[in-house]
Amino acid sequence: MAITINSFNTTGESGKFKKVTRQVEGLERHQILIKILASGICHTDCYYMGQEGLCLGHEPAGVVEEVGSEVTNFKVGDRAGFSYLKSACLVCEQCVAGDDLYCQNRVIFPGNDNMNGYADKAVVDSRFAYQIPEGLDLKDTGVLMCAGSTVFNALYSTNTSPTHRVAIIGLGGLGHLALQFANKWGTHVTAISTTDSKKEEALSFGAYDFLNSKKFDDADYTASIEKFDLIINTASADLEYDQYIKLLKPKGKFLLVGVPMKPITVNGSPFIGNEIGMRGSLVGGRETVRKMLAFAAQHKIRPKIEELPLTLEGLEEGIDRCLQYKARYRVVLVAQE
Repeated sequence: MAITINSFNTTGESGKFKKVTRQVEGLERHQILIKILASGICHTDCYYMGQEGLCLGHEPAGVVEEVGSEVTNFKVGDRAGFSYLKSACLVCEQCVAGDDLYCQNRVIFPGNDNMNGYADKAVVDSRFAYQIPEGLDLKDTGVLMCAGSTVFNALYSTNTSPTHRVAIIGLGGLGHLALQFANKWGTHVTAISTTDSKKEEALSFGAYDFLNSKKFDDADYTASIEKFDLIINTASADLEYDQYIKLLKPKGKFLLVGVPMKPITVNGSPFIGNEIGMRGSLVGGRETVRKMLAFAAQHKIRPKIEELPLTLEGLEEGIDRCLQYKARYRVVLVAQE
């Protein structure tokens, strides 16, 4: 039986969308049909503004309405969502090792099927969808599967332990979740921002300490800072990286999860002399997302969100707030009854 899907697709004008109705001729054997009840807006979506005909959104959550003939991990009525990784080969070295996100044949958002979150329904591969644990609200879960898994993976993939000192740069959509995860991980977590006015919010999200990076030129100020095992940069602003590398312990790590606006310039000496490491981290593969959802449910980690209706008008308002960096801290589109 044909499936009708209504989506909001991009137009040639940045920030403007149009409603599109399409028909899908039933499910393939591994596919499920999800009725989307909530869909988060990520700044990655904004990179595709001005392109014609794309259904965007990679933070959807909802309820399974139909399952394919060989689906074993979902049944009708289950709560489900999907994220950045849409498919992988499942047989290569990376996939077998659990690093399916780095499969050389992967399909990542926005993919090639136009099945994403700014729609009333989506047909997705059940093997790349996620059961939503009890205790998590659908409105929060989509954000967790993107922003949450991004910062969770930064901690998980670096073997961060509860004895470590961790610093989080930035207090936005990623940063406010990174503070919560690092706190519940058991680490001593410090927030770093350019604005003292954000201190109270940072402490409310789980930070034990707060540093103002505008004071890093003051040698006395930085000399008083106990050094860190891990610094996670969630901001996209250009940084004086040498100032932050100096705050790492020997063998400390600096992790990029925010995309820098310009090429990175940094002094190489500390990397050799103190075995400092610097690398990036991208969302998370399937197993990481599952672990993150369980961790978030157990420790009651939640994004701070602004709700708008999952309508054409709501989407355009949400994208505008995202483009203007006005969202505090994430915008979620919620389906109207």
